[in-house]
Amino acid sequence: MTWKRCRALLWAMSLLVASTASAAKISFSEKGYIDVGGLVQAQYRIEQDAAGSGHDPSNDFLLRRARLIIAGQFNDNIGFLVDTDVSYAGTGPGTTAGLPAAASAPGGAVPVASGVYYGIYLLDAMATFKVSKELTLDAGLTLLPYSHNVLTSASRQATLSSFPTFFAANSQRANRDVGVQIRGLLFDDRFYYRMGVFNGEQTRATIPAVVGPPAIPANPGVNGGDAPKFAGMLRFNIAGKEDGYTFCQVCFASNAIVNVGVSAETQANARRNPAPTGPGVSTSTGLGAQTVGNADLFADIPFSPDLELSFEVLATRVWAGDGAPQSGFGVFGLVSLRFGVFGPYAQVEWFNSDAAYVGRGNTTGDLTTYRGGFSWYILQHTYKITAEIAFQNKEKAGETVDGTVIPANHWVGTLQFQASF
Repeated sequence: MTWKRCRALLWAMSLLVASTASAAKISFSEKGYIDVGGLVQAQYRIEQDAAGSGHDPSNDFLLRRARLIIAGQFNDNIGFLVDTDVSYAGTGPGTTAGLPAAASAPGGAVPVASGVYYGIYLLDAMATFKVSKELTLDAGLTLLPYSHNVLTSASRQATLSSFPTFFAANSQRANRDVGVQIRGLLFDDRFYYRMGVFNGEQTRATIPAVVGPPAIPANPGVNGGDAPKFAGMLRFNIAGKEDGYTFCQVCFASNAIVNVGVSAETQANARRNPAPTGPGVSTSTGLGAQTVGNADLFADIPFSPDLELSFEVLATRVWAGDGAPQSGFGVFGLVSLRFGVFGPYAQVEWFNSDAAYVGRGNTTGDLTTYRGGFSWYILQHTYKITAEIAFQNKEKAGETVDGTVIPANHWVGTLQFQASF
């Protein structure tokens, strides 16, 4: 290896070990640059009755997120973002891993019995062309315009967990999908829009039955015509504005940010719902669409540099077909109050399923989850420590429904350390 190449390699390595207080920025022209950043969220979690004994609390050290973020631009018009992630966190009421099913786990990620995934995978990968503040085009793997909460950066949340989201199976990855979208500010920055067409639930032919043993029944396919997903959002800025790729909850801003929004996403032929016909037995109700409509309000009000109120509420209606436990109505809200470097918060998530007899999982059936926590903003969101306790109240908890035992209600405590740059 020549000295010139060694020197270039040492220079590149020095960028990766730069101080975590700020991203490493490489300028290659008057307006062209590359930013290298990262996010690490390490957790200790204790969960009621989750140990192998079945009656002792579990004690786990987890890696909620470990992201390498590379972004930049060629000029004022052309830009890009590539974001990788590693998650080593369970899927209980204290977290929402948001990863695909085990059969399609990204990057060769390996599932284990506890619902934990580990392995590096691609989170965002998009090219951007900005015509003006009124029109920006994004193409690639991007965040879906589902709600303000979904568009909030994981590093700038007030809480440890986002609101629940309701997507057709295998139609998204961590609230992201591949597609093309446009976004921008209109009418003197009063309106913000974001809409696009995405891959969604991919077409799947019928999987034939297996005689066995073990015998496996035929699995009818979905989306035979390969219809895309459509999603869009419109927000009205009452005070301030948000126009970036991601938003904030605790913003450390000098001026108030208040906006209201509506959004929706839909895909035809994305579901085949099972209808129970007896204990442990079900039949398909046929092919159908899934549509979600949202309305939300967000406010971040700084009364002074050391006193900041953050508030967010989201109402969600899901149409996933008759008998589907995902069909229903939900209301989710959070409030955070920051006093200097300390900030208590509370969050409530309530979902009422149209299939009221079902109580499975934290996104199906009737379920209320309560969260309360406290953050220490050592250096705003760059260095932050958060402690949270979560408790779920699930319909039919501890009972047997259709031959399936519904897990008992329980609590989860989480301590998270965050470093971002």
